[in-house]
Amino acid sequence: MRELRIVIALAAGLAGAAHAGAPQPDVRQGDFRHVCQGGTNKGDACTVATQDADCPGSACLLSAVSRPTTGTLTIIAHDTVTDWQNGGATNRALTVLLEVKAPDHSKQMLAATYQNVASPTDPPAAPSNVVSIAMDESALQNLSTALNGLLFVQPESTMAQALQTLFASTATPVLVAVDRKAQGADHTADGLATVLRFKVKIQFVEPA
Repeated sequence: MRELRIVIALAAGLAGAAHAGAPQPDVRQGDFRHVCQGGTNKGDACTVATQDADCPGSACLLSAVSRPTTGTLTIIAHDTVTDWQNGGATNRALTVLLEVKAPDHSKQMLAATYQNVASPTDPPAAPSNVVSIAMDESALQNLSTALNGLLFVQPESTMAQALQTLFASTATPVLVAVDRKAQGADHTADGLATVLRFKVKIQFVEPA
């Protein structure tokens, strides 16, 4: 958890994290329950912004209800979704693939594709409390240099429910760590999709 706090502090101070879209990680983490690590108020609820008052002599840490689960996250953005049979490539889409190991040690692949259904030529968007910019290929390519901006992002409800079922939890799954050594393929200049792939850690947390 100490390492996680350092990562959070660095991420909050990086201007590049804005590439992932506001709100920044230190804002997102405030949506989830924190407790004092030690001291006279050990285990009491707290907030990071007021940890000196809430947790004298200690720190205010995220109160996770599970151990970290490692996985691989692959994000694919395509600005020219192609109709293979009939031709045409004007729509946009975003595909997310999360690979994790289940408690029974089986390998699971959870995938979903997102699109602005009302206006498919526009890039897909997420709720503003998760990612506040439209996710096209350029945004994904910019994200490759600012992965810490994804800390405390929670998945879309269908994928979240799949993770809850898989790990028998009713809490909210969130990204608590990312490996900044990502693999990527930049295809913003051609008709193929841009791809970003990196390791993540997921924990289940409760609302503040």
